[in-house]
Amino acid sequence: MDDSSYPPRPREGPLNDYWDKPVKDLVLLATPVLDAGQQERHTIFSLLTMALVAEYWNGNKRGNLGEYPWREQQKRPNGDYVGGDYLGHNIACIGVDGRGDVIDFDFNHNDLLNSSVEHAESRLIRRVFSLTQLYDDWATRNPTDPPKSAGYSTLLSNVTVYTSLESCSQCSGIMALGSVKDVVFLQRDPGQSSIGNILRKLSPVGMRYKPPLPLPADLFGFRYFDKLQKDYETFMQGVAKRPFWRRSADDPKPDVSPSITSFLCTDDAYQSFTQARDDFRAFTAENLKYPDYKPVAADNTMAPGVRSNAEALARAHQFLTYAVTSGHRGTPHKL
Repeated sequence: MDDSSYPPRPREGPLNDYWDKPVKDLVLLATPVLDAGQQERHTIFSLLTMALVAEYWNGNKRGNLGEYPWREQQKRPNGDYVGGDYLGHNIACIGVDGRGDVIDFDFNHNDLLNSSVEHAESRLIRRVFSLTQLYDDWATRNPTDPPKSAGYSTLLSNVTVYTSLESCSQCSGIMALGSVKDVVFLQRDPGQSSIGNILRKLSPVGMRYKPPLPLPADLFGFRYFDKLQKDYETFMQGVAKRPFWRRSADDPKPDVSPSITSFLCTDDAYQSFTQARDDFRAFTAENLKYPDYKPVAADNTMAPGVRSNAEALARAHQFLTYAVTSGHRGTPHKL
């Protein structure tokens, strides 16, 4: 294919710079340096994200009838499986602001809304934008102060998104348009071809809507990152002989797809998420190695009101209680 093919080689910019280079140069990012306190902070919110998935677990991807050979531990004595109606894939995310407060959470709701674009990160960003743009501080603002104003392109510039699965092209693009600072993901999705890395590499210096920096959780030693990866590889290698789902033992057309969303219904995945939930519930300030840690900005300054790791952990526990008791999956996060 020569340069007359579509699209033509750009005359300038990042894509031109990578045009003749190996694909790996476009995908690989420099490894970020995370100090020990920041790693502990990421661990807090990563465990919270997994706890949300465990609390709202739904695994009956092919419905409540039939057999799920990879879900025997989730089978009840009456023959059905835990999880109830399938609302969407077991993928959740949270948004955390620069202070260390969780703004909100959301889930994949593809099945609930009969749509293939209702991904967790996309839903979260749209929801947070709605909340921030609708809020008006007129009632509490000093009458002599000017109205609070912020351009919509900067509202999320100090927000980190934690997602249980590596983001797709849609969610990476929406987070870029939302100016999200970075995105921490707890499991790789080989079907997405590291699109978040590619978008980051292709963003010009000074770009108004810069894609978030992707941070795989193994950067801070998150133990469930490797476990989920290994369990998913086992599922991919074994699902052809041991179907994910079948109508009956003699079903001629069982579901043998190595889909990662099917894996996220299995006993191995369930065990990881429920164990992470238990780890989070048992996580107290006494377990922290860096309870007084507070992050600083790139210019080595600290924004007012930033919470220490101990304070952020306490607030994260409060948020999980809210999410489980009041912020039910689908309501108010359904629309």
